[in-house]
Amino acid sequence: MIYLILAALCSASMAVALRLSEGYSSNKYAILTGNYVTCTFIAYILLPEKRILPSLTNLFRAGAEAGAESAMMTAVLAGIINGVFFLGMLLLLQYSIKKNGAVLSSAFAKLGIMLPVAASVLFLNERPTLLQTAGMLLVAAAILVINLEKGKGGASSKMLLLVLFLFSGMGDGMAKVFERIGERRFDALFLFYTFLTALVLSLIPMMRERFSVNRKMSAADFISGIFVGIPNYFSTSLLLAAVTRLPAYLVYPCFSVGTILIVSFVSVLLLKDKMTRRQVYGCGLILAALVLLNL
Repeated sequence: MIYLILAALCSASMAVALRLSEGYSSNKYAILTGNYVTCTFIAYILLPEKRILPSLTNLFRAGAEAGAESAMMTAVLAGIINGVFFLGMLLLLQYSIKKNGAVLSSAFAKLGIMLPVAASVLFLNERPTLLQTAGMLLVAAAILVINLEKGKGGASSKMLLLVLFLFSGMGDGMAKVFERIGERRFDALFLFYTFLTALVLSLIPMMRERFSVNRKMSAADFISGIFVGIPNYFSTSLLLAAVTRLPAYLVYPCFSVGTILIVSFVSVLLLKDKMTRRQVYGCGLILAALVLLNL
C-alpha cells in the first residue's frame, strides 16, 4: 500500500508542478520534452545494469542466456508500446479539448482507468468484494461529478472521445500487462524505454512548434520540465511497484482519485484556488470510495 500512496503523492506533485510552471513558461511542448529528458535520464541512472539492448546472438541460443535475453526483449518492446501510449494520450487529449472541450475530454481520459480494472476482473481472475465494487462505481461517479458541469456543450467528435478513452485505459493498463508478462529485474529497463520512446516522439511536436511559430525552448521551459519530470518518473515507477503487489481494481481507482484529492487540497490550501460545489461533492465521493475500496 505504501507504493500506491507514494505514487499518488508523486502524481499530484507532477500536477502541481505543471500548474506552477504556467507562470514561468507557455511552451508546453518544450516542457513536455524537458520532462521526458529528465525521466529518461533518471531511468538510465537507476538501471541496475547499463546494458539497454539484448544480445541477438544469445537470444536464439538455448538455455538460461536465451531466457534472460528474451525477458529483456519483452521489457524493451513493452516499454516502447507504453511510451507510444504515454505521449499519444497527451496529444489526443490536447486535440480532443479543441474538438470537444476540456470538460468532456478530461472526464473520458480519467475514466480510462476503468479499462484495466475491467480487464483484470474479466481476464486475470481478480475478484473485488461487493463493497469494493461499490467503491469503483463511486470512483467513476466522482470523476463525472468533478469534470462534467451542467450546461456544458456536448461532444462534436464522439469517436475521438472513444479513442481517447481507449488510449488512456491502455496506457494505464500497460503497467499491469508488464507485471504479468515481464520479469521484475527488468522493471527499470521497461521504464527507460517508456520514457525514451515518449521523448523521441515528443520532439516531433516541439520541432513543429519551433519552425511554425519560431518558438524556441528557453531555460525556464527546460527547468520547468525537470520539475515535472522528477515526480513523473517516480509516479510511474511506484505505480508499477504497486500493481505487482496489489490487485488492479484497488490500485488504479485509488491512484486516480487519490491524486485528484491531493491536488484539490493543495490547490485550496497552498495555491488559494476555490472549489466549486460540484468539486466538493466529488471529493466527498472520493473519500467514500477510498474507504470502500480498502475494506
